[in-house]
Amino acid sequence: MLFIEYDVHPSGQIELVALINAVEEDGQDPNGAAWLNWRSTEFGDDGLGCVAVPQDDLQLMEETGDTAELRAIVERIILADRVTKEEVPS
Repeated sequence: MLFIEYDVHPSGQIELVALINAVEEDGQDPNGAAWLNWRSTEFGDDGLGCVAVPQDDLQLMEETGDTAELRAIVERIILADRVTKEEVPS
């Protein structure tokens, strides 16, 4: 499972930190759940700066040779993740 690690600055700017292949060498944890649990515990942010790449998007990322298209895919994934994780003022 591929994860995107990112930071959101107080100004709202989003910075890509890393792409992480969280599948263990021995084939265990194919969906990256153990890594995501470790990451959430280690950083204490409940996964706010991390998103799993859906399989369809991963395939698009692997097939493209266009860096602008790759950037657009990553941005779309991060922005969709932010929508689901940001608190809505009540």
